Amino acid sequence: MANLHLKFAIKDIVPILEKLYKKFDAAEFMEKVAHFQLPLDKQIKEFSTGMKAKLKVLVAISHQAKFLILDEPTAGLDVIARDELLDLLREFMEEDEDRAIIVSSHISSDLETLCDDIYMIHEGQIIFHEETDILLSDYALLKVSSEQFETLDKDYLLRIKKETYGYCCLTNQKQYYIENYPKISIENGSIDEVITLMIRGEKQ
Repeated sequence: MANLHLKFAIKDIVPILEKLYKKFDAAEFMEKVAHFQLPLDKQIKEFSTGMKAKLKVLVAISHQAKFLILDEPTAGLDVIARDELLDLLREFMEEDEDRAIIVSSHISSDLETLCDDIYMIHEGQIIFHEETDILLSDYALLKVSSEQFETLDKDYLLRIKKETYGYCCLTNQKQYYIENYPKISIENGSIDEVITLMIRGEKQ
């Protein structure tokens, strides 16, 4: 998409895509363009941010690629359009088990619903890697007072962060703390909260 001339309209780029990609399906591409209500005659440079985001994804999946790298694919979209685009990507993946997508995104809900594995990169370094299902099921935030923190088993704490009430601790052994510390506050950690603690918290 980055190489397509922005002065073109969608109807103008279809012949280019047909020449560029051997497996380009023009009929299916135009069907999806109509579904997302993208104008055929309007120049792409005049599209809104959301319209450009939709078109980029439609072009990316139009030629049956086995491997895609998508950078912030849902940026600029409203909630409904984002869900539709994620559904489109899920369907694309389900059609062929050999397909793979690397998604770079700051929208955690996209990652939770689309990705099997999550990597966190900070200052050019991978600081965290986990399967999404495990992150959502086994990771938790322990919110404890200073007194509770002193008696807490810290062997399974990944990060800690001082708070006004005491400490917020990140663990990947939620069940262990549920069984052994029934009086402390244990909350499921969202991807955003895990990211925040992995970057701003102190290592154990």
